Amino acid sequence: MSTKIAREPAEALWGLLRDSAFASLRDDFTKRVSECSLSLSQGKLIRELARPQSQRELARLLHYDPSNITSLADSLEARGLLERRPDASDRRFRLLALTPDGERLRSQLEDRLAKPPAFLNRLTHAEQVELLELLGKLFDNQPRQPR
Repeated sequence: MSTKIAREPAEALWGLLRDSAFASLRDDFTKRVSECSLSLSQGKLIRELARPQSQRELARLLHYDPSNITSLADSLEARGLLERRPDASDRRFRLLALTPDGERLRSQLEDRLAKPPAFLNRLTHAEQVELLELLGKLFDNQPRQPR
């Protein structure tokens, strides 16, 4: 399939990324998360819990309302995947932390997410390298949130 460039290349590229690439990546992520018996939001929260964090910080990182974090934490806690711990620096606050079962599930999820989606096989090895270089040029200067 070739992409027609009917307007400025930057506009066409943005449209392709916004309307096709992001949707394909979201759908692939959702499928892999559901294979771990998690909702999309639960999967995002599990991934952010590489270390214990406050609900406020998680809400900021995930761009969720704090009440959504409470609901997600409640559902994961009920499944034995997450626990609330007192914050050592301020005992008025609670941190969310994965239980050993939650750590195993997080590891399983990360293993699933590490495998490239099948649609990348539409490109030759050389095309994959070229695309990697181009995307690296666009995104290497942007700060990344630790996972």
